[in-house]
Amino acid sequence: MFSPNLQEGGPAKGTRSSRRRQRPLSGENPAQQPKAKRQRLPLSETTFANPDAAPETFEVKSDQTALLGAKSDGIENVGVPRRELSVRFKKPKAGERPNKGDGSVVLTQNNAYTVSKLPALPDRLRADAQNRQQGAIYSSSGYALCLTHTHAFVWPYASTVSSPETFVFTLPYPSKHANDPLPLGSLVPPSAASDEPGLVVVMPVSGKIAYWESIASAATLDFIRQQRNGVEDTIAGMFSGEHVVQIVNAETSGFVLVFSSGRLAYMSVRDTHGRPGISVQFLRNGLSTNLGGFLGNIRNAITGSSSRPDIAAARASHGANVGERVIVAANTKGRLSSWKIHRGGQYELIADGDMRSDLIEAVHYADPKSQSFPADSFEVLDFTFVPRGLESKYIAASRLSHQSLRLGSDEAQHGLLLVSHTDRRQSRYAIVEVVLAGDRLLPGNVRPVTSYTTPVRPGAAEKPRLHLPRPGLVAFLVFDRAVVVASMGSLPESPDVQLQDSAHILPPTFEDVIDFRDEDSLQVVGSGIEEPSNNDQGHDGQRIHRLRTKNPAVMLLLQGVGAVRVAVTDVDRFTTSHPPQITAKSKLEQAVFFGVKGDNPLVFRGKRQLPFSATEMGNAAIELSNEILSSKTPFISNIPASLENNLRLRISYLDGLISYLGELTVEIDAQTRWKLLYNAEKLAVATWVWQMHEQFLGQRPQGERTVVSQIVAWIHESQKTDLNMAAGEVDPVRHWFIHDIWRFDIFLAWAYQVIKYIYTKGFVNSDDEVTRLAWEASTVENGALVEARKFRLSRAREYGVDGEKVPGGDGFPEPWSATHLIIHNHKRLIEFCFKWLESHQPAQESNPINKKLLESTRALLPALISQYLQSMSDQGSWARQSEVPEIQSRGKLYSQAFPEEIYDKVSRLKDFDLWEEAIQLAKEYKGFAALAEVVVQQILSLEQKGAGTASQAAADENEFVIEEKRKRMGGLFDQYGDEFAFRAYEVLLQSSGVQAVLDFPYDRHGYATLYLRTKPELAKISWINDVQREKDIDHAAETLLNLGMSREQQVWNKKIELSLGKLAFLAEEAEQSVANGRGRNSVASDASAKKNISLEKIEHELELIKIQDTLYKTILPVIRDGVDESAELELVLKEHGVLIPKRQKALHSIFEDGMARLLKHESLQPATLIDLLTLADLGEKYEDVIPDPFCLALKVAKYGLKGEERAKAVKLIWRRCFVRDDWKAVNQTKGKGDDAQLELLGHTATYHALFAVFEQSKFSFRHYPLIIIY
Repeated sequence: MFSPNLQEGGPAKGTRSSRRRQRPLSGENPAQQPKAKRQRLPLSETTFANPDAAPETFEVKSDQTALLGAKSDGIENVGVPRRELSVRFKKPKAGERPNKGDGSVVLTQNNAYTVSKLPALPDRLRADAQNRQQGAIYSSSGYALCLTHTHAFVWPYASTVSSPETFVFTLPYPSKHANDPLPLGSLVPPSAASDEPGLVVVMPVSGKIAYWESIASAATLDFIRQQRNGVEDTIAGMFSGEHVVQIVNAETSGFVLVFSSGRLAYMSVRDTHGRPGISVQFLRNGLSTNLGGFLGNIRNAITGSSSRPDIAAARASHGANVGERVIVAANTKGRLSSWKIHRGGQYELIADGDMRSDLIEAVHYADPKSQSFPADSFEVLDFTFVPRGLESKYIAASRLSHQSLRLGSDEAQHGLLLVSHTDRRQSRYAIVEVVLAGDRLLPGNVRPVTSYTTPVRPGAAEKPRLHLPRPGLVAFLVFDRAVVVASMGSLPESPDVQLQDSAHILPPTFEDVIDFRDEDSLQVVGSGIEEPSNNDQGHDGQRIHRLRTKNPAVMLLLQGVGAVRVAVTDVDRFTTSHPPQITAKSKLEQAVFFGVKGDNPLVFRGKRQLPFSATEMGNAAIELSNEILSSKTPFISNIPASLENNLRLRISYLDGLISYLGELTVEIDAQTRWKLLYNAEKLAVATWVWQMHEQFLGQRPQGERTVVSQIVAWIHESQKTDLNMAAGEVDPVRHWFIHDIWRFDIFLAWAYQVIKYIYTKGFVNSDDEVTRLAWEASTVENGALVEARKFRLSRAREYGVDGEKVPGGDGFPEPWSATHLIIHNHKRLIEFCFKWLESHQPAQESNPINKKLLESTRALLPALISQYLQSMSDQGSWARQSEVPEIQSRGKLYSQAFPEEIYDKVSRLKDFDLWEEAIQLAKEYKGFAALAEVVVQQILSLEQKGAGTASQAAADENEFVIEEKRKRMGGLFDQYGDEFAFRAYEVLLQSSGVQAVLDFPYDRHGYATLYLRTKPELAKISWINDVQREKDIDHAAETLLNLGMSREQQVWNKKIELSLGKLAFLAEEAEQSVANGRGRNSVASDASAKKNISLEKIEHELELIKIQDTLYKTILPVIRDGVDESAELELVLKEHGVLIPKRQKALHSIFEDGMARLLKHESLQPATLIDLLTLADLGEKYEDVIPDPFCLALKVAKYGLKGEERAKAVKLIWRRCFVRDDWKAVNQTKGKGDDAQLELLGHTATYHALFAVFEQSKFSFRHYPLIIIY
């Protein structure tokens, strides 16, 4: 393409006029002129297989084939097959960009900006993403430029196709070394004769310059080989080791070159007549004044630029006059210079000065944290101009100097600097406003950057860039792997804001960081801006084909990805009193909705800590989770094509949410974690229920409603979202699953209500439909709760909770799967299934479909009961810990009813031949009463079945099964101990009697004995077991003694029991005596004393029984004529109750009650026996049986009473004895002798009592009754 013999000392002469074509001179060698060949490059190996599908690609190739084909220090031009094209495809017009359907993919967005990836990227760049690249994006022409060591690629970056029309330029002088700086290039504004831009490329090290006037003609004119379409030149005067570091477009055909030495040069690619021609001249003043001359000197040539600061940035802006440009350059130390350059290369220095100290002071004042960084670490990174000609509303909304914003280009230069302080670990960045007015350089407002502190990476392909597109309210800071979006707008007026404004400190406004993945091949290699169009024709009459956009944006060229647009959503919002703000929810939305995409080049996790508290993050997480559940977020479609895919997508969003929260260092409280877990459970359960709904639909005729459809239809309108017919929402079931999943507890509760209403109100005409609905409802109810439980247990650790225990109190949410409404209706559903299966037994069903449904419903009963009991347990656990008294009371009621419900529901399973399932349920919920009932009844059922078996083999087999069941029962004894054994023996005793308890062979721990001993009412069996099975005579005696003395009601039984107990004690005592005689003296004397006390108690009780028997014998002759108990009682009262005064109703009642019990042979209490003896009329005719009743009463008091009770009883006995006789008559001694008087005294009750007591004392002092006279 280029001639190797061209002069390198100056600009090449133009070979083509922009207005007419010229023939080549006769002395020129056509072979040495730049030539272009319009070709189509195959960018993949499938090109020849399907050539029509390949993208349109044009390659402009040099004729120096030997040079291009050579390999130089690892950089090789690889030849690829090419296909010649004779037809050129229609290209879109410049600036043509459809507003809708541009093919872009949104990578993330919030209320301030949207990041999208444009589809267009040359296949060759996509495949060659590992090699170094750099480029730029030009919104004015709609093209992107990317350069490698060997090629330049130009393509319309806004194209809607993934493989756009691409112009590939083979560079004539590729880099010699792989680590050399990449070529620098820029698109040149189109000439008057073309609509397409040109291209200029500068080789940084060699200084070679290549220029194509039009990217389109460079390819088209390949067929006219006589016409040269490119020129080249070499930069003269470069120092040794010096290289070009930046090319700045100064429009329309001028450029500013920035060198590593700190020098600047002006380069023009057209002459004064508009013809292609390259010329370069260095700027002598400003940042390079110390070089001393146009060509420098020997010293500078030798020392190079090692002692001079690098130029951080150079930017060009339009001047006040036509053809005039203003160049501002800033070096890294803070020195700024400004030139005014005229068309043709004339220039003048208009401002120059060192602002380092002023900048450092301003930054330190605005950002106190930067003061902790070393002062010498201060560095200027970039410079950009502030847009001019802004509307008044944008000027008013800006925090920059309003006066400077209104200045013209001839008055001052208004710009922004990106500066930094850096230490070993982090950097502090700031945006500083500067104004260059004549020889004055004034710093303005400072806007600290607080969200991004990553130091600049030394090996980055692109230095940090600062962009401020129109209208100047949002700045973009572009780093190699991040973009900072920072608001330059003002905050609403407040005292604090006014104080900061007077101090030139920009208050913190919107600021956010967009991070890219940390991959070697993924970095920003170029950038550009898109600005809102103001319908102008450009400066100097230049035609601008600007892409139409409403809001400012920064365009990024991301290596291996393509063009990425970061666009402000609505720039006018920054002018309102409520500008966009970064919230915890917006950050969560970005991480959740866009972080789940595996091909997203952005990264939302692990880069930096969010500036929000744990409470803010928790509340935002709950809000976002609720929105995902109800599809109220704009990131979820409300009318999905596949509801199942929609549900699974929402599940992935909730998974991403909790995963992201887990990666943050904030501590989310347990209440929030449980709320998030419950929401995720609902979504997982809803997905399963929807799958069941689709399965039910497939089993029903077209148009019939499933139980899911019925539930959604029956739910009250106030408990579900209304359909929006205008938006295409016509399916109520899908609509409910999209918007109302958060009410899933209501959905489950209605599973029974639907059946109740349909069945009781007669909405169906056949039992078949009820059978199917019952099966579907049972399936949904059980499956939903099972899925919720499974999800909770499997994901609890991820959510940071204990899934086994449901917490309560202190703000913990009620478990949605265990609400009072769900439990109540679940119980009713189980009871309905019980009744329905009892009335529609599967074995009697003739319809095979109904039979299968009934069998399936029967099989679901254990699982239904299990979920019912689990819900009860969860509700009880949560409610008991509540701080609300009403809820606490409800929790106690659930806890009290829980054992009863276990027994009631589990034991019912045996009625449906679900023995093993019932046993497993009882074991799971520790329902030992139900477990004992089912285990024992199963054995009894098998025994009953075996009794009716005719076949011996069947009987033997049944007996074997029974024996196995008994062994299992014994194993349950071993496993659960007395909690199960006692209940099992209780059932066995009620069902088969005491012998079954005593004969159970697999009780290896003596639970039968323990059971009998702990049951006082079974003492009559317990003492027999002690004697026969345990051989424990001592305990048998104690049992008999306790039974006879405290529990036995019949006097005859009591007498026998006490006698047997006495006999047992005596036998034990005799055995003990024998043992002591054999030398076994280890038995303590306390045991012997205890037995003596017990024997004495028995003797006393036997004496009382003897006295009661004596009294009964006394009245026995009277009751022989009685026909029944009532007649007998009447006869006794008539015969022996005559001494009780009629007015003493209480004594009559006591006497009557005591006599009734005596006639029934009940064991009388000592007090009752004393009442009968002292109140009854036992005259002289009964003296042969009872010599004196008062003496017997005193014996009763002595043997049966103790302490104060005995003393009161003795007083009562003597009082009644004294009042028995008429002492007034006895005291009448007038006319009586001593013998008569003594005889009268001898017939008194008192005399008889005292005499009887005296007589008793002769025989035994031990039985001497008390004689206490008060």
